[in-house]
Amino acid sequence: MRKYSLAIHDLKVSGDGDTVKILNELLDTFGIQMTVHLVFDNSLSDTPVLLNFLQEKVATNTIEVVFHGLSHRCSENVSKIFVFYHKYQAEYLEDSEFLREKTTKMYLEASTLLGNNLGICPPCWIALKKNLCFFNSLRPAFIETMLYISKQQNKYFSSVVSLGSPGKKELSFLKIIAKNIYYLSLLFKVRRIRVAIHECDLYNPQSMVFFKRMIASLEKQPFRSVLLKELV
Repeated sequence: MRKYSLAIHDLKVSGDGDTVKILNELLDTFGIQMTVHLVFDNSLSDTPVLLNFLQEKVATNTIEVVFHGLSHRCSENVSKIFVFYHKYQAEYLEDSEFLREKTTKMYLEASTLLGNNLGICPPCWIALKKNLCFFNSLRPAFIETMLYISKQQNKYFSSVVSLGSPGKKELSFLKIIAKNIYYLSLLFKVRRIRVAIHECDLYNPQSMVFFKRMIASLEKQPFRSVLLKELV
């Protein structure tokens, strides 16, 4: 069976009620299950509105939570080779023991509060090999990267359809790439497609029209909407 997932990236735990409002609006807009990539810049135990909402939605399989870093930012010490892509947002390109220790604490706490081990997606879908090994040590439900989703040492290829830019010129270019990825996925009968909406897309009407049309198109194809964990 061919499947696709819809995910919203970069929402922050510290948003609490505002984050809940965004998630409710997206659920109403698309009417399907949804994965939320949360940036754990705060503890869920300190955001009761968001915690209660997520516990309810996770229990009914309406929403799935993915651990998406602590800040979604990295210092300018990281390699500048791919800075055009990650714009210093790829947090786990940093080799930092402090970062790993804080990640462990926040990840385990969130998994306990939500009743299951979360999936992990490093910001921008990239991380140092050392940090990917570290993620594995936490025994997540899965680890997500740009090209694949890994689970229990197995890797599953999956296309990503994404925009994620507030820049008008850059967005035009990204739309072309996203459409080509989608059509190539159909042509080569890719079994797993990930549709990723980023927070910045929410404030651009053209981006949201793009995603509404994308989901409508997938619904007309032989695809079934699932949570990200169910892609594998």
